[in-house]
Amino acid sequence: MEAIVQNIYQSPIGNVHNFLCQCQQCNLSAWEHQDTFSIAFIRQGNFVFKVFRNDLDAFNGLFLVCKPGYEHRVGHVHEMPDQCTIFSFPAVNVDQLEEQGRELSWFLKNPDLHAVLIKATPEMEYLHHRIFNLLQKPHFPRLWVEQMMLELFSLVLSRGQHKVIPPLTDKQKRNHLPVISSVKTFINENLSEDITLPQLAAAGHLSPFHFNRLFKQMTGITPYNYLLQVRLKEAHLQLRHSSQPVTHIAFDTGFNSLEHFSAAYKKQFGLAPSQMRR
Repeated sequence: MEAIVQNIYQSPIGNVHNFLCQCQQCNLSAWEHQDTFSIAFIRQGNFVFKVFRNDLDAFNGLFLVCKPGYEHRVGHVHEMPDQCTIFSFPAVNVDQLEEQGRELSWFLKNPDLHAVLIKATPEMEYLHHRIFNLLQKPHFPRLWVEQMMLELFSLVLSRGQHKVIPPLTDKQKRNHLPVISSVKTFINENLSEDITLPQLAAAGHLSPFHFNRLFKQMTGITPYNYLLQVRLKEAHLQLRHSSQPVTHIAFDTGFNSLEHFSAAYKKQFGLAPSQMRR
């Protein structure tokens, strides 16, 4: 497979690579050896990840978790170039990752399973968005990035076996996934704004009625619930890592009242915002 692989962050915790496919034709790669434990978020594209007795259908919005010590091949499904953010870990950290991933023990402890796909939640996608965007800047707070990375890994590894990934048709993956991805990016970058359904539909070049149905069909949640979970995740980050007043955080993350924010936050995280901060 022809690709540009940029090492955009290096740390004892793990390295971050920006994988940009450069293949001119859709074909099957040669066998490649997996040397590290890795967690890859698929930002764009659709490919088949072929491992021992398994062909994994990987596409935008999924995390691909891979164990070291085996070979794999990658086959393109369509001509859209694949783009992934790959987090790879030194051997010394693998035991700690497995300790976090008790819900994935069915995968991590099975020598016949080498890779698994995990569907991203809105908060996982938002954490990835924050991390990836920060790493594009010439200067960024390393501690902040690493704390978000650890939180992202914990969320991915705690998903468990029971989370079924709904199958998508080739048409959905080719035509609809890029639309939904662009809308998610719009939400992540404008979460504090008073976003409307026509705005989101316009970002995807669809009618509001068609977009609302398509978003729910492709993600399993409504556009409003996706936006709400992203706002709550940003508020959660600010509560834990800033000294801003709770009221300021509520309005800064797009909530129109402190009461609505407090109720939604407690429902999501089990504690009121003030209790979480303490």
